[in-house]
Formats: sequence, C-alpha cells, structure tokens
Amino acid sequence: MNNQMNSVPTKNLKFYLHLDFLEELSSPHTRLSYQNDILQFLDYISRQFEDINTYQDIEKKHFVRFRNYLQQIGGKQGDPCAPKTIARKLAALSSYFRFLSEKNIITANPVSSIKRPRSAVLVPTNALTREQVIDLLHSIDENKKAGKMHKALLVMFFTTGLRKSEILNLRRKDYSEFNQHKIVKYHGKGGKKGQKILHPLCIDALDEYLNWMKNQSREHIPEDWLFQPTQNPFNPTMLNKPLNPKTINEILDYYAMKIKLTFKISPHSARATFIGELLDAGVDIYAVAQEVNHSSVKTTQEYDKRRKNFLDSPVYKLKY
Repeated sequence: MNNQMNSVPTKNLKFYLHLDFLEELSSPHTRLSYQNDILQFLDYISRQFEDINTYQDIEKKHFVRFRNYLQQIGGKQGDPCAPKTIARKLAALSSYFRFLSEKNIITANPVSSIKRPRSAVLVPTNALTREQVIDLLHSIDENKKAGKMHKALLVMFFTTGLRKSEILNLRRKDYSEFNQHKIVKYHGKGGKKGQKILHPLCIDALDEYLNWMKNQSREHIPEDWLFQPTQNPFNPTMLNKPLNPKTINEILDYYAMKIKLTFKISPHSARATFIGELLDAGVDIYAVAQEVNHSSVKTTQEYDKRRKNFLDSPVYKLKY
C-alpha cells in the first residue's frame, strides 16, 4: 500500500489504516472510536481468512461474518456486543470503505448493503432518582480544593444532559449570555453545533467555580478550557488543559460510593437521568429528543421510565 507513513498498521501488518480518512472526522472521540473499530475488523479478517491480503480481497461475506461474530462473542469478556455497538462499528466500516472507493483503492463499498441489527439496549443505563441526584450533589464538600469544580461539573451533567465529550470540550468562551439567558455552546456528535439554556442551579455552580478559579489566580481567557484539573502530579504548573475522561468516571464513582449507591453509574447515567426527569415532568417526548440532540425519537423512548410503571398503563384509563 502506498503512503504508509500516513497510516496505522494492524497487528499483523497485512493492512494499513489510512489516516487521511480519520483526519476528515471533526471529533477526536469519533476519530479514536472509528480507528479502534476499523482496526478490530481488519485484525479479525486477517486472523480468520488467510487468503485475504489486500482491501480488494474483502467482500460482503466477510463483513457478515464479522457482524455475526460481534453478535455472538465479540464484546468484552466474550459477551455479545450490544446492537447499538454493532451498528456503530458497521457505520464506521461503511464510511471507511466508501472513502477507499472514492480513492479508487477498491471498486465499490461492500458494507453499504449489510443489514444492521435493530437498535435495542441489552443493558439499560442506570439512571438516578431525583432524590439520589440531590443527595449526590449535597455530598460534595465545596470547601475542599476540587469541591467547586466537582459541583459545577456534576450539576452541568445532570441539568444539561450533555455527553461527556461535549462537556470536556467546552471552552470558557462557550459560556455566555444570549437574550438575557445564560447558555453554553457545544460541539455535538457528528460535528453538530448546539447551545443549551442553563438551569439556575447550573449558573450558580458555574459562577462559583469561575470565581474560585479567579481567586486562585487562574482566571480564564476565552480560549481556555472551561473545566480544568485542580492538580497535575506530573507537571504542577500545567493545569490549563481539559480534564481526563477517566477523571469524570472517577469523580462519579467517588460520590456514588459516598452516598452508598448500590449500582454503577457513569456520565451517561446523568444523561439518562436528565431525559427521564423531563419525561416524568410531562415534557413532550419530541421536545426532549430535540433537547438532547437525538436524531430519532425512538432513541429517546429507550430512556422513558414511565413505560416501565404498570400503574401508569393506559389500560387503567378504560371506563368499561
């Protein structure tokens, strides 16, 4: 293959992943996800099919075999992958092989006609109740060094429904006032730009965090990251950087343990909680889908806790 200097090799060195394709993706998170998915496929077919040595050798049947492998034992610890995960991997492969076709490396995209699994959730995200969210936020000691940042960060998660990557990539300039409303502008999935009106609780927590930063002689300039670490063991003077994604999960784990939650939570738990609370409050599901930037209302329905409550069944509305 030409241009190997601008490519990533697979483990077996049979294939090289073109970095030109990844560079066209605007989101760092998407780039990493697509890279991992494509390399997983290339490594899989190299192990399973010894006669495949070039991209031209790959046919539709190989993607079908890969999809079936994912459905059976392709997940963590040999478990089946969730349908959403499989659909995402096939979408990444379809985009990549379309790129190869456009570059005349292959004659056609063999992934385009592969049947995708129905979007269903094997293991639903653990959402919190309103009382648990309140307990979690009240458990934050704002007098500790990282207290103000933790409070602003977690309130942002639970009152906006933004994804982890969307919050981590916020800059100071993204927090502003528009038509007498405090908002944040963010970059969503697929490079989509959006903005959120902030809840008063979130505004208070953010302003207190920003005042704390100012008192620490760390006042932001517009291009600075909004959420920054309060310490850096490797380079104590280098604090103007985004939070590590793993740090977010560690923060949530810490406060979940502090209030003795009996189940695992993640940043997506905050998003699921946000969606569920809006639906419980009677907000139209289409408005909720738009608020959280879901491309289909079917995705929003997966978070609807009301459907799981038998007492709310429409059957009880019958007047026979």
